[in-house]
Amino acid sequence: MVAAAVLLLSRGGGAADGPDAKLIFNRRCTACHTFGKGTKVGPDLKGVTQRRSRLWLTAFIRSSQSVIGAGDAVARALFQEFKQQRMPDWKDLSEGQVAAILDWLEGNGPEQKALDERNAAVATRADVDRARDLFFGTAPLANGGLACVTCHRLQWEGSTSGGSLGPDLTAAYTKYQDGALTVFLRRPCFPRQPESSAALYLTPQESFSLKALLRQAALASADARGARPKREN
Repeated sequence: MVAAAVLLLSRGGGAADGPDAKLIFNRRCTACHTFGKGTKVGPDLKGVTQRRSRLWLTAFIRSSQSVIGAGDAVARALFQEFKQQRMPDWKDLSEGQVAAILDWLEGNGPEQKALDERNAAVATRADVDRARDLFFGTAPLANGGLACVTCHRLQWEGSTSGGSLGPDLTAAYTKYQDGALTVFLRRPCFPRQPESSAALYLTPQESFSLKALLRQAALASADARGARPKREN
């Protein structure tokens, strides 16, 4: 088992992009490998493209046992260092797929936050303005979902408006904070049938912008009450 074990799975056909690489890493690699956090069952994957050549990594990923059996000194040393843990051969991976995931690793992909995972405090005014339009329905959501104002109230710029089916969201950011809202906004409020429910998910940019709007609303509400807002996580 070696650093290149990040390539344990591919969906097949075409080069894997960043989201595919993240999914592969989280589902198939983190049980044995870390990225920048030290040795686990196998070696730390950070910097693997600096430690080994692309040619070597591609050959090893597609057939580690062939490289070891051919007497490659580096491969044999790794095999011994990690207690002869065998990494499966992945000959179904194309060279293009291997290259795409190595590019993701070289760009420190595992350390990059997804767009919607960024803290709302870093949002720009343009992000907040965009979210205002999405929330109140003056701009459509990309995937055709209902505007938030259909079910939720929000105090914004001195007035409060919205539906009453769901809770008032003015203080939602103060109550739940960034991490919990990120998870919540990844799920549709009203799922359809399983085959079509994904159509109501927010895009990562919409989720991030709406978090920023809720943060601004919570801060403004706290200021109006003279309250000290909860420390952000």
